[in-house]
Amino acid sequence: MTGVLRSEWTKLRSVRSTWWLLSATVILTVGIAVFLSPGGTAGKPASPATFARSTEYGSVLGQLALLSLGVMVFAGEYHSGMIRASLSVVPRRLLLLRGKVGAFGAVVLAFSLATSVAAFVFGGLVHQPHGGRAHAWFGDPQVTRIVIGAGLVLAVTGIFGLALGAIIRNTAGGLSAITAIFFVLPLLLRLALPSSDQGFLRLLPSNAGGALWNASLSPTSLSPWTGFALLCGYTAVLVAVAAWRLRHGDA
Repeated sequence: MTGVLRSEWTKLRSVRSTWWLLSATVILTVGIAVFLSPGGTAGKPASPATFARSTEYGSVLGQLALLSLGVMVFAGEYHSGMIRASLSVVPRRLLLLRGKVGAFGAVVLAFSLATSVAAFVFGGLVHQPHGGRAHAWFGDPQVTRIVIGAGLVLAVTGIFGLALGAIIRNTAGGLSAITAIFFVLPLLLRLALPSSDQGFLRLLPSNAGGALWNASLSPTSLSPWTGFALLCGYTAVLVAVAAWRLRHGDA
């Protein structure tokens, strides 16, 4: 397993798209935190939770970058034909899948948490009142959960994309699928359905994950950790389907 993880890490860091998409995640997540107003009204600054949430709005677009990277990690090997070489070196297909999930998951988890914390810190520095106390800091109500939660959601959605790429095995198809699932479908349903019929929207992957850092578009959001558990459940199911397809399908 150590050798497989080392091999997958080498492949991951040697592909130019990895660094482009990780850089895009930083620019989107931190950049929006710096330039977006923290909310509040004149004479009444935003609450700590509201301010923390405003610094993480870039995570919504950062999700797209990491979902795309996840799809490309697996689907890209099918596109280039490298999957045959990978399977010849690691004939135990489930071991290969575990290696990819492990290496990719470790990278995106560390990167997502660091990016989420950086967005909060830099957003606080830019929007801090002159001569006054910072809008929010770790230890204030809900702040730690929102900041760390945004990073956790980014990491899990990245693995979601990897599993989807392993199932679809086509980069364009995988990118279209994640865009539809996480961005297009929730907005279309929100616009098309009356408010009384939108309760199930909280169960969609994007809204379930967003509940952890108070960013859900659903009118009746799940509780934070319930929503995150549901997102993890969706991801686990996709990984299981990817394992079945990898084991029983042709390269």
